[in-house]
Amino acid sequence: MKKLLFLFVILAGIFFFSASNASAQALTFDVINNTGVTLVDVFVTPAETADWGNDILPQSLFENGSTITVTIPASYGETCMFDMKITDGAGGSITFSGIDACILITLQINGDGTFEYAALK
Repeated sequence: MKKLLFLFVILAGIFFFSASNASAQALTFDVINNTGVTLVDVFVTPAETADWGNDILPQSLFENGSTITVTIPASYGETCMFDMKITDGAGGSITFSGIDACILITLQINGDGTFEYAALK
């Protein structure tokens, strides 16, 4: 009987952790452009990877002083730490490292390569 109970507990634990891993959700937050320039691309990647993937900018231009809502795809997994790369029309780029998207409501990106959490969950 004890073996059966032990096996049940183990299987329940495996099921619980498998279900939680399969439930990765997209992360959505606002970004304020305080860079001083109009941006044409926004790339986000989990901090532990080097592949920037696709541009997640929801429109063609991201004007200085404006705010957009970006969504990090659920396919990136359950990680919270991300890096963001932005590019302007002249081909310049800035990379922001170590952004915690799990606590984020609004992120302000600055032209000097810094960012600020403007609003947190």
